[in-house]
Amino acid sequence: MRPLSALLLCALCTPAASFEIEAIRVTGLHRLPEAKVIEALGLRVGQKADKPDFDAAQQRLVDRGVFASVAYSYKPGPNLRGFAVTYEVAEIETVFAWKFEELPGPEADLEKLLRQDPLFADKLPATENVLQRYAKTLSEHLKIPVVGRVYGDRPGDPYIVFRPNRPRAVIAQVSFAGNSAVPVADLQIKMASIAIGTPYIEENFREQLMNQVKPLYEIRGLVRASFPKIEVKPAADVEGLAVVVHVAEGEPYALADVKVVGAPQELADAGEFKRDEVANFGLIFEGVSKMRQALRGNGYMKVATEVKRAYDDAKKQVTVFVHVTPGPQYRMGKFYFTGLDIITEPYVRKLWGLKEGDPYRDGYPNRVIQRIQDEGLLDGVGAIEPKLNIDDRKLIVDVTIQFKGVPKPAEKKKQ
Repeated sequence: MRPLSALLLCALCTPAASFEIEAIRVTGLHRLPEAKVIEALGLRVGQKADKPDFDAAQQRLVDRGVFASVAYSYKPGPNLRGFAVTYEVAEIETVFAWKFEELPGPEADLEKLLRQDPLFADKLPATENVLQRYAKTLSEHLKIPVVGRVYGDRPGDPYIVFRPNRPRAVIAQVSFAGNSAVPVADLQIKMASIAIGTPYIEENFREQLMNQVKPLYEIRGLVRASFPKIEVKPAADVEGLAVVVHVAEGEPYALADVKVVGAPQELADAGEFKRDEVANFGLIFEGVSKMRQALRGNGYMKVATEVKRAYDDAKKQVTVFVHVTPGPQYRMGKFYFTGLDIITEPYVRKLWGLKEGDPYRDGYPNRVIQRIQDEGLLDGVGAIEPKLNIDDRKLIVDVTIQFKGVPKPAEKKKQ
């Protein structure tokens, strides 16, 4: 007698056969939950099914557009009443974040609508099936044509946008309301060069405000300046959008202190910070740059800094924390000249004070070159160029100063 399992497998190959599904598995998943994929299959444990049902479920997954491949296999179930079916899938690896743009109604409601699809997720593959399916769902719900497209206006960060099926409107005018500390002309000049003529995307526009406009307030100590409201409407006299930025300037803050984290507190002295005065963040960032230069001048060529802030809103003060990562200390290696003869070389070599093994001083070669030029030590000198050979393994810097032309000792040095 043939085993029952063999009979079941043979019976399933017969078109008229229909047996209970005892178990359903999906393998190969990395991003999607198995339960959601099983829901999308349209099969359930306990139902009667045969091979055409399994084929149809396979095609349903293929049509979703989220899998690179879908295959299935089956075997007798654990209770030998039917079959255990396993679908093997490979997810499409390239997925994108998505957003809604210019669609009517609360975005939370639109997201809830799309999440009724079990395979809708925080990131989606940009296949034609995916984009068209969700655009169609939104179109039918909103009663307007909706399209899904991938946009790359954020460098290195493309994303899917579901929006009305019409061209994006571009910014024609930018104006400001509520500002008094900064002349409106200065604000408009900052934004006009980067915003006018570009599509209005609130996230991008706000990023531009923070990068271009916020610093104009921060150099005046208005560190709490914000842009609580942005109005967008068709421009009255030109084609495009008129954008009105509402500014909440706040009050000026004083610099309470500068704290150094990751290096000696004395490093802050190099920044020449003006405590108890208006917190001019233009000068503060210049001071942080001086701190980095001080460390590079002692061989810390890879120094990095991060600036954080703590606000005391009651006292209208801000404390700056400069987190310093010094990195390894580099030392002076070999020193060479090229382009000098044996007569002129001594005039230059005596100016070089760094010895092999000393902490390397960033910018030192340029200072030596500047002294050569300022003091007129050589006549007929062409270009003078420093060349650094930085060995990150040995932590040394070899320096070559290249003299181009045929320099001769200056006449005043011959006397």
